[in-house]
Amino acid sequence: MYFNYHIKIWTMKTISFHSGNVQNSGLRSIIGELVVVFDPEKILLLSFSYDYFLTENIYLKQTVQELKSSHYNLLILVNEKERKSPAKEEIISYNLLKKRRNLQFQVMDINEFNDDLISGKEYINHILLNAMLWYDKEEVPLAFPEARG
Repeated sequence: MYFNYHIKIWTMKTISFHSGNVQNSGLRSIIGELVVVFDPEKILLLSFSYDYFLTENIYLKQTVQELKSSHYNLLILVNEKERKSPAKEEIISYNLLKKRRNLQFQVMDINEFNDDLISGKEYINHILLNAMLWYDKEEVPLAFPEARG
């Protein structure tokens, strides 16, 4: 007895779409605003989280993923020597945070960050190893600690 089976494998496409609210609060837009406000040396993405809603249409063999909200935690490295008006930046950043509830950030002097890297502070090394660089002015490089053997 001989059986001939025909197996058809359906690949499901994931189509992402964003509501206008999510798209306007995307990371690219946020980084653009932060660059204007702070004129930073570097911006590092420390963490990113999002909520989404997934629907599947079994007749069309596709899924649709809708991002509901995104939350960003950033580290902004600035050159304190070149900062123009820290008070004005503080007021603007407060308004930015108030407007964008999906954003948290810390501002740190890049020279202090580099000093902590060189001295081997564990939390700074963890940031360097795990954060994602999203903006780099490329004027002040990061100090990488020497390998200890």
